[in-house]
Amino acid sequence: MWASILISTLLVVLLHTAWRFLNWVWIKPRKLEKLLRKQGFKGNSYRFLFGDAREAAKLYEEAYSKPIGITDDVTLRAFPLAIKTIRTYGEKSFMWVGPIPVCFVMDLDAIKIILNKFYAFQKSFKASNPIFKRLVGGLIVYEGEQWSRNRKKLNPAFHMEKLKEIVATMHTQATEILDEWSSTIPKDGSSHVVDVYPYFKHFTGCVVSYALFSSTPTPLVKRTFNIISELTHISNQSQPFSIPGEQYLPIEKYRRANEIEDELTATFTRMAEERLAQRRAGERKLEPDLFDLVVDEVEEVDIKDKKGRAAAMYELIQQCKLFYVAGHESTANLIAWTTVMLAHHQDWQTRIREEVFRVLGDRDITGDDLSSLKTLTMFIHEVMRLYPPAIELSRVVEEETTVGDITFPKGAMVMMPIILLHRNTRIWGDDASEFKPERFSEGVLKAANGRAAFIPFGWGLRTCIGANLSVIEAKVFTALFLRQFSFELAPTYSHTPTVAILLQPQYGIPLILRKL
Repeated sequence: MWASILISTLLVVLLHTAWRFLNWVWIKPRKLEKLLRKQGFKGNSYRFLFGDAREAAKLYEEAYSKPIGITDDVTLRAFPLAIKTIRTYGEKSFMWVGPIPVCFVMDLDAIKIILNKFYAFQKSFKASNPIFKRLVGGLIVYEGEQWSRNRKKLNPAFHMEKLKEIVATMHTQATEILDEWSSTIPKDGSSHVVDVYPYFKHFTGCVVSYALFSSTPTPLVKRTFNIISELTHISNQSQPFSIPGEQYLPIEKYRRANEIEDELTATFTRMAEERLAQRRAGERKLEPDLFDLVVDEVEEVDIKDKKGRAAAMYELIQQCKLFYVAGHESTANLIAWTTVMLAHHQDWQTRIREEVFRVLGDRDITGDDLSSLKTLTMFIHEVMRLYPPAIELSRVVEEETTVGDITFPKGAMVMMPIILLHRNTRIWGDDASEFKPERFSEGVLKAANGRAAFIPFGWGLRTCIGANLSVIEAKVFTALFLRQFSFELAPTYSHTPTVAILLQPQYGIPLILRKL
């Protein structure tokens, strides 16, 4: 009797699991495809389980097989499948990420509506592969009251006047790097080639460490940065979707991801406990830093509530990883593309250098100097337009929602490609694909012909909280760099923008440096 019951139960479970898998992999995708095509959307027909994954892999392999010219269209490397889909089917089109249809939204008014409907269109991280989910958390994935409460708590740390206080630290860290480069240049004044890209990561890592922990990176913090970077690399090598349950299989990438996650949990837990102990002992005399603000969440939970405390510690770890990825990698890449463009556009390099000497002379840079570096600001804005820190925004449709004349069905995704929006000739003019910093001479709104279309860090209330910090870091390092060196791209430089969550140089940035 018990054997019969057990067998019956197992059969029910197996049938239920099989039905859920069939629905996920075939029935639901076909239903969503039918609903989208009824509204005039066009795209490839759904292919079992993998959707457009195989075609995407082939297109990326082809795009990454050779470098491009600096003036060539970078979107062909950043979004080859999206570009092919839009060129084949038009702007009202969709592609497949596994069994999920992704609809392109190119209209600026529709984008604003979608980004304001927080509950209907939610962050797409839960539809991502399990390894990528480990990299994102905290403020960037919160919704509703949880987001509002955390954003309000963290906002003071990112006010402009507060950020200006970190400029002295930025100056010190940048100067150390520039002095190291200077020491490698022959005394006869001849040029020297340096791959500057790794140094940008060191610089932004030091700034993030100071913002988080009020100190430059310790060996433990450096180790933490390195393994988060490794986790980023593993995530980038994974499929953009995952087969349910595959993360529990003995696959090497998941094994290593689990090891990194365990180490990060142990490290940040120890850091948090040490900070809490310092507070209780009255040893914490400095002004609260970002780590204090996230540790507050742990301290507010009763120490006897082990489950609640574990949940608070998990959120602390996710917040710290977010600060690393957003504040370290994205800013390093902003400085990287600014440097590449300055090396290529020698006239702008000369022009901005003259401004730097006029504003700073030989003295240290301060927070109050930033607003006077107007030409540099224009240049960085144009870099962010063509090489935005956030190259796209994606949302999962949580409930059927009508935007304009389109009804997006629940279960689909929408993608708003910032990198394409920033090249839209209807907004930016016929020269939208050209690098022209002067378009920002009268401000961001004027450059976009009166439209709020410049969104390198997102849009509206959900704009990246660290946007100002990132731009300040780029201004400080670039200004000091220009004051000490002239530079050009080395013959070995290969222009190979590559998407590794963020848009970054694939093979570094070797520069020919000449000391001024």
